Amino acid sequence: MTHSESVRSELRLLAKLPATCQLSMLRYSADGGLLLAAGRDARLHRWKLPPEGLPLPAPDQKQPDMGSAESLTPLTGHNGWVSCLATSADGRWLISGDTWGRLICRAQAADQSEPVWQHAEAHAGWLRAMALSPDSQQLATCGADRMIRLWSTADGSLLQQFSGGGQDLYALAFHPDGNRLAVGDLQGVIGLWDHHTGQSLGQWEAREFYKLSYIQEVGGVRGLAWNGAGTVLAAAGCIPENGGFVQGIPALRLLNAADGSLLQQLKLGDNQEGFVHEVTWHPQDYWMGVCSGQPGRGRFFLHRSSADAPFCQNPAPLANCHSVALHTGGRQVAVLANEGTYGQQKSMAREGLYPGNTSPVHLFELPAD
Repeated sequence: MTHSESVRSELRLLAKLPATCQLSMLRYSADGGLLLAAGRDARLHRWKLPPEGLPLPAPDQKQPDMGSAESLTPLTGHNGWVSCLATSADGRWLISGDTWGRLICRAQAADQSEPVWQHAEAHAGWLRAMALSPDSQQLATCGADRMIRLWSTADGSLLQQFSGGGQDLYALAFHPDGNRLAVGDLQGVIGLWDHHTGQSLGQWEAREFYKLSYIQEVGGVRGLAWNGAGTVLAAAGCIPENGGFVQGIPALRLLNAADGSLLQQLKLGDNQEGFVHEVTWHPQDYWMGVCSGQPGRGRFFLHRSSADAPFCQNPAPLANCHSVALHTGGRQVAVLANEGTYGQQKSMAREGLYPGNTSPVHLFELPAD
């Protein structure tokens, strides 16, 4: 066994939480005792967990024990798919947005469900992304209406709004210093903004993340994340090859925060693997991300900037991964993947049944540093 194989084997499955529908995003509460998921059934799904994380399984245990994870009553109030989700680092706020443009802020505590504030039309149509400022006092949102809006987390008041340009906006990330906001769009442009004034601070490009194919625009910057020092910005997306079924190679671009120059571009599979949907930074100085593409394809990866390939990937197939959330303790991670019949199984259609996909949540113990 090589060193790389021994490291990879250290990613251990702790639990697989079943779901009743497709889910789109995962987040932990600030204390680590609550795992939340955005549902395509217009609800927020929740699991109560030990704040310190799930226990490691015994060496001879073949199946993970889900006894430490308690399913809680889902939260309602959204109109369409819940498309994005954020939890504040100060432990106060749970904020969610949907495909109808509704924005809801609740208390993060598990026993509270009534909104603290909400906006029925925070955006005209699909609310695609949100990000909380490092001090948790401001929320940035963007959507299909191509607008960027800044909200007070305390009372939901609108602090600032400005146009992000002529394309759909997919991703947001506050710089750790709180003075810059990065915004990713459909055509592979990353805009930098002074969110206090709405003034543009320039643009960086990831144009290979975009393609006009079969009169269809495909691709885009689907995720953004800064490292802890704010010296590197990671941009997630794919290099599209065909717009018919959006075939593309998942890619991660690491950019120098000083000038936007390319530090590294990582390709994570073939043209069936699709997008890197989400990327986040681990305090032990590596990136975590998830990919999904054609039905049944997907992966979860860990990558250090100093290497030319990920040092760890999921030990077993994970179909169509869409979200990754790091537990506050830093040693466990939740990964969202899909399973099912891809919507319409022909053998079942004769009976009038069209079972939908579901999105079980996989909880892993991360490799030791």
